[in-house]
Amino acid sequence: MFDNRTAIDKAGLGRLQQRFDAVRGIGRNHFGLKIGGRMIGYCYIRKNACSSFKTMFLDRSPQRAQKRPDQHPIDFIRQHHRLAPGALAACDHLIFAYRDPAERTLSMFRNKFIAQTGATDISASYTRITGQPPEAATFRSFTEDYLGRRFSRLDRHVLPQRMHLQRVCYTDAIPVQNLHAGMCRVIGPELADQYFLQPVNRTSDVPLQPVSDAADRPVQELREIYAREGCMPDNASLLPAGVAARLRKLYAMDYDIIGTVSNAACSA
Repeated sequence: MFDNRTAIDKAGLGRLQQRFDAVRGIGRNHFGLKIGGRMIGYCYIRKNACSSFKTMFLDRSPQRAQKRPDQHPIDFIRQHHRLAPGALAACDHLIFAYRDPAERTLSMFRNKFIAQTGATDISASYTRITGQPPEAATFRSFTEDYLGRRFSRLDRHVLPQRMHLQRVCYTDAIPVQNLHAGMCRVIGPELADQYFLQPVNRTSDVPLQPVSDAADRPVQELREIYAREGCMPDNASLLPAGVAARLRKLYAMDYDIIGTVSNAACSA
């Protein structure tokens, strides 16, 4: 369990907190799906196994026959499965998946900047904020020149995970690396095997190899390595000490989540 309520919520002023959060764009995407007679509520967080969750919603939705061929999966899910804040407490399970913020940022960078998968929005955002094309970015400059701005100005793929959460108690906070086991407890082994046994993201199976000075190489060079050798830089190559420290500072609120969930698990 993870309690994301604030002192304002606990003082009985939840509507006031909701107004504050609405201005900041916090906690907007929560979806519900009935499985085995139980309502499963899900907080949609980009780069946290969201492709697996979207596949489950599309396959199991009672309205799946209404999906248009040109309709993006997330738009269909928003149309038919969005949960209002007041409906979250009634869910039998209310879940979110979380991951180490540095690993999440690296996954996003490889997927959107190197592989250029679904990268139109974040590429435009990067150019608008920095005045530079994405192919000229290095991972170090990305963390400094782009992530260093107010999160409210940035693409939602890079927002802290905590900014996706509503001010409620989540029954299941599941680390991405243990997602299959966690979802076995929520929806049972058969469905968990079907949707969460293997990652479905395009770059999840790309080999990661040491690449010298990778954090300071322009994206264009990393794209050329990927095209030529079929691999991308590993975490250590992209995370020299200074870059790692910067990400830890930028995403301190997410590391707080990890610490809270880990401490609760240890004391259980």
